Formats: sequence, structure tokens, C-alpha cells
Amino acid sequence: MLTAILLATALQAASAQPAAAPEKPKAEKKICRRDVATGSIMAMRTCRTQTEWSQIDAAAADVTAEALRQRANASTSMTSTRDGS
Repeated sequence: MLTAILLATALQAASAQPAAAPEKPKAEKKICRRDVATGSIMAMRTCRTQTEWSQIDAAAADVTAEALRQRANASTSMTSTRDGS
């Protein structure tokens, strides 16, 4: 009887599959760009993921658009009329 209990326990332990290890998320592929700072002849290599580059490009576009908006507003507010008003 004891042998049957031990055999049943061994079979249950063997049939139980070990818990699967949590899968690591796939690392995004790095994309490298070469940037040259103004006034320098040395190019600097910067590597980031596509997501990071998208965020950087979007932020740069926002800054550029804001600068153009301010420039357009400044040029219209600086115009004067002939009568000095």
C-alpha cells in the first residue's frame, strides 16, 4: 500500500509541468544616427530605439512650429502705420 502511494505521488510530481518562466519582452532594434553639432567637424553617433526617435522627432517638430508661430506673431505686431498709431 505504501508503495502504491509513493508511486502515485511520483507520477503526479512527474506529470506536473514546471511553471514557465515569464518571457522577456523583445528588445527593440536600435537605430543609429550621426549628428554634427554646429561649429564642429566631428560627427557624433547616437543610437536609440524607433520609439525614442519618434518622441525626439515629435518634440523637435513642436519646438520648430512654436518658433515659427512666434516669429510670425512678432513680425505682424512690429508693423506700424504711417500715422504712428
